Amino acid sequence: MYIVTSFIRDYNTEIILGMAALSLILLIFNVSLSIKLSRVTKRRNARLENGQVGDLVDSITGLSNAVQVVQDKINEISIRQDEQGRTLDLCVKRVGLVKFDAFEDVGGEQSFAVAFMDSHDNGVILSSLYGRQDSRTYIKGITNGAGERELSEDEQRALKAARGSAV
Repeated sequence: MYIVTSFIRDYNTEIILGMAALSLILLIFNVSLSIKLSRVTKRRNARLENGQVGDLVDSITGLSNAVQVVQDKINEISIRQDEQGRTLDLCVKRVGLVKFDAFEDVGGEQSFAVAFMDSHDNGVILSSLYGRQDSRTYIKGITNGAGERELSEDEQRALKAARGSAV
C-alpha cells in the first residue's frame, strides 16, 4: 500500500491531468450522443403526432391489419385463379381442320371436317359434305380422343390435326 500512495504522491499532477483529459473526452462523447439522440427524437416526433408511443403502436397495428387484408386478397385471387384454370381446361384448346373432295364430280375441296377439343381430348367433330345437288352436315362427339361413333378417314385426319395443335 505504501508503494501505491508514494506513486500517487509522486505523480499526482500527471494523474490529475490524465483524469481531466479523460473527463473532457467523455464530456465531448456525451454531448455528441445527446445531439444524435435529439435528432432521432425530432425525426420520430415529426413522423408521429404528439410524439406519443401509443401512436407508434397504433401505426404498427394499422400496418399489420393492412398486410392481413392484402394477404386475404391474395388468397382470394389464388382461389379464383385455380377455378379459372379448371374452367379453361374445359374450353376448346385444340382445333384441326381438313378440307377434301367428298364426291368425285365436285372439286375445290369444298367439304371439310373440323375437330374441336379441350385439354382432356373431349369435344366434337363437325363434318360438312358438299355435293352438286345437296350438302350434308354431321357432328360426332369425341371422348378421351376417340369418336363416340366410327370416324371417317377425313374425320380421323382432323382429329389427328387437332391433337397436334394448340389454340
